Amino acid sequence: MSPTRSLPLSVLRAAARQAYGDLRPQWFTVTLLPIFGATGLIMAARLFTAPEDVLASGVTRGAVLIAGSVGVLAGLVIFLIVNETYMDRVSGALLRVRLLPHGPMVWAVGKAFSVVTQMVVLQVPVLIGLFLCFDLASPTPARIALCLFLIGLSVLACAPLGFLLGVLVRGVYTAMMLYAVIIVGLAFSGFLLPMTEMPAWVQVIQAALPPYWSGHLTRWALVDDPSWEIGGAFHPALAVGVLLAWVVVGFALVPPVIRRSFRKETIGGLSRMQSTIRSQSGL
Repeated sequence: MSPTRSLPLSVLRAAARQAYGDLRPQWFTVTLLPIFGATGLIMAARLFTAPEDVLASGVTRGAVLIAGSVGVLAGLVIFLIVNETYMDRVSGALLRVRLLPHGPMVWAVGKAFSVVTQMVVLQVPVLIGLFLCFDLASPTPARIALCLFLIGLSVLACAPLGFLLGVLVRGVYTAMMLYAVIIVGLAFSGFLLPMTEMPAWVQVIQAALPPYWSGHLTRWALVDDPSWEIGGAFHPALAVGVLLAWVVVGFALVPPVIRRSFRKETIGGLSRMQSTIRSQSGL
């Protein structure tokens, strides 16, 4: 086998080892924390099951909220990638990775493996709790398979946005600003409130981003109540098209952006960044 043909396989093997190394110290986060998080989210959604919370379709606001969260939670992969990129940059890990053969690509693929695994593990308990705690359609194998497909597609669609935003984080203030923007964006993506109650400019922005369409699809698959959607109707084909576009175009843009970002990682730049962070922290 020629070196050129074996290169993708060697990158994938190295990325898998990195992903395993990222996940192994976080066994509590990857296994138990999703269960606790799913339990808390379901208990909060149960607060919106009173008679006054029943929508015209017969389902409750709590059921719609938790059904949307199965998809919208995929957007947390953006937060995770931005946060881990910042932590790796501050610790000097990105600088060390830059010196390795194909280091930037191995780092990006390995990071994608690890964060996608974390998010799928988080979303599956929420899906299970939805079927157990809410009076919805029975969890047939076809419905479960559809939801698992939508979860995987949603996480993959959101991941490129995390890498593209992660290259912007160069200090504490930019990190905090991006964290706030991501959390606010997820909260107002049809997760906590119907999109029909949002201003028109918010609906336009959300319609271009994958978290809204992720929640749109899981609400369509699980509760079939379009009252929270832009325009008051479901558009599953459009939603899948938008998510696939984010997967294809997003992951096509990630490699050159990552390579260009890694070229800026220098010993001098790392020292200045760490010095700035210490002064901002009052150390």
